[in-house]
Amino acid sequence: MNTTGPRKARRLAAAVAITAAALTPTTQTAHADDQPVGVLLACAGTVAASYAPGLTFAPKATSVTSRAVVGCPLSTDSRFASASFGGDSAGTLSCLLGPASGTLTFHWGGGKGEGKASPRHGHPGGTTSTASIRSLAALRPNGNIVTVSTGTITDGAFKGAAVVTEVTLLASQHAACLTPEGLTSASGPTTVTITRV
Repeated sequence: MNTTGPRKARRLAAAVAITAAALTPTTQTAHADDQPVGVLLACAGTVAASYAPGLTFAPKATSVTSRAVVGCPLSTDSRFASASFGGDSAGTLSCLLGPASGTLTFHWGGGKGEGKASPRHGHPGGTTSTASIRSLAALRPNGNIVTVSTGTITDGAFKGAAVVTEVTLLASQHAACLTPEGLTSASGPTTVTITRV
């Protein structure tokens, strides 16, 4: 009796099943502890920042306050479709470069279920996230100054995930750096990415 055919058929069926399982996309939620490594949110919008004392081309101890509004077209949960966020940081800064550290607080908004408690995670879904960040500003070849902040969500939604924000200070605003009071406020585009680690 020839059993080669049935054995081949079983092996082929098993291979097809394994391949199908590997190619089936994983359903994602907005909570960092449910996710494989990957981007949970990608957002873009505008930010306004104030500096005290005003930035000049000489580095000095400076406090920074920022406020931003972003939309999140890449989101794993409709409750996190937009956000306003802001925070305070401090460091030795100039109009060209400098490191700073501080915190950011995100206030999330979106679709149905916004503001309802999540029994599993113990926080109100779609309300807030707090992040501890470290920033570094650098001059780009086009004359814009880009500040990249990296850190970790320490509380609220996405707790434990990594966060990266990027803020661009347009070259057209640099003239204030030459004045006695320096650059006291600026605005520009910003992006936010939250990634499970």
